[in-house]
Amino acid sequence: MALVTKRPKQVVGMHFFNPPMLMPLIEVIRADTTSDATLGVAVDLSKSLGKTVVVVKKDVPGFITTRVLGPYFEEAARIHDEEGVSIETIDAAMRFRAGFPMGPFELADQVGIDVLHHLIENADRPMPRSVQALMDAKKLGRKVDEGFYAYKEGRPNLTPDMGLSFDPVRILSRMINEAAELVALDVASPAEIDEAMRLGTAFPKGPLATADDLGIDVVVNALKQESSAKPAKLLEAMVARGDLGTKTGKGFYEHKERGGGMNFETLLISRDAETHVATIAINRPDRLNTISPQVFDELERALAELERDDAIRCVVVTGAGDRSFSAGADLTSFSDISKAFKVWQFSRRGEEVMNRLANFSKPTLAAINGHCFGGGLELALACDFRIAAKGAKLGQTEVNLGLVPGAGGTQRLVRMLGQAKAKELVLLGLRLTSDEAAAIGLVTKTVENEAFSSEVREFAGRLARQAPIAIRLAKALLNRGGDTPIDAALEMEAMAFGLVASTDDIYEGIQAFMEKRAPKFKGT
Repeated sequence: MALVTKRPKQVVGMHFFNPPMLMPLIEVIRADTTSDATLGVAVDLSKSLGKTVVVVKKDVPGFITTRVLGPYFEEAARIHDEEGVSIETIDAAMRFRAGFPMGPFELADQVGIDVLHHLIENADRPMPRSVQALMDAKKLGRKVDEGFYAYKEGRPNLTPDMGLSFDPVRILSRMINEAAELVALDVASPAEIDEAMRLGTAFPKGPLATADDLGIDVVVNALKQESSAKPAKLLEAMVARGDLGTKTGKGFYEHKERGGGMNFETLLISRDAETHVATIAINRPDRLNTISPQVFDELERALAELERDDAIRCVVVTGAGDRSFSAGADLTSFSDISKAFKVWQFSRRGEEVMNRLANFSKPTLAAINGHCFGGGLELALACDFRIAAKGAKLGQTEVNLGLVPGAGGTQRLVRMLGQAKAKELVLLGLRLTSDEAAAIGLVTKTVENEAFSSEVREFAGRLARQAPIAIRLAKALLNRGGDTPIDAALEMEAMAFGLVASTDDIYEGIQAFMEKRAPKFKGT
């Protein structure tokens, strides 16, 4: 396009994702002639729409996402057509074992067989026999209730056991190969490619982070097993150098040694030695920080580690990015949602972890920086305090999906707000602004977006400066006070009062008061 205009420097591409009002990514594509100023305008425009931008530095066919996603279906179709592996087997493996929201054939039906046919034809790629057969039969996918699957009774009924005989690496390796070629062509960096694939296609970790986890040598060997594949030169060079990914400490990314520290895939943990505050951030911004079974497992591990760390006196819980605290449960992670016992287990697991957080011995603060719905609100309710940014929205919204709260929401809301208000929130599935939430006591305070981070730091710092032993005992008394007979509760309080009298901190507190200075508590 740029070559046929009189202003080639002012031509730039913008690739939106469907539906554009919901999808967070825009690929901004630079032509050979695009000026820096034009590129900057497109990037700024995209950001003004609230989108995440990935710049495609060279105008290659398919840009990043479409090019890397292509083998997800094309290789699956080849294996189905040539080897007779069923579509159910492949879809179940990619969904339940590789972690994709949909398998390739269900995704093809969702996109439309006619659209897929057009894309393959225009890319001058071999047309899978199965796609051509569906086109000829006018079975165009979900929009006509039949494609690879029939949809009159809803979504395909797949179960994890259906995919056990198929190795997802056969398809993943092809996608990784395409991504590696883009790195070699300097179209984008590994981090940019992975971000584009997570945000634009829901690739669980991104292809190149996945390659590091699998092992670059494993990927290359898988490609060599397929007669139709040729490993990218970059991958072969990495194997020759011994840069095999996580297991060697270097692949597409640098990997720190794993001994002794907290290493998580779904959480980011930071500790401030000066303020004695730790922060736990759910690190799934591409999925609005939704909560999966893995998040529960890692959150429990993180709490146990921070409980043992005497240098930490307060914990902040938040969500990575600036769009979402947590939008609730990750429904795509329910591999057995049709089996009531499995879902019950997930709910009980969630309740156990939320209770661990609610009874954490140190003060906790939920920093609600965006969407806070369903399980996300239940996570916030399990914290001692909740500070919400002005732009945040909160709600116990499960009934809107035909569900009920499953990680403590029905119980903690009643105890916090009373029966009437709790029923209003839960039964109507209301979504509240942060100011509305503050007005009913659901959040401790609201803060303008630009001052949010500093207010969270200041509030957490104040908590961390208090006497650790006194804080621990006071929190336990408050947590148990509402469900303990008054005589027993008062006896507990008197015993706690006696215990703190034996600490060094009480003398520091009194001395500081007399000297009109801030106390320096040590937790002894």
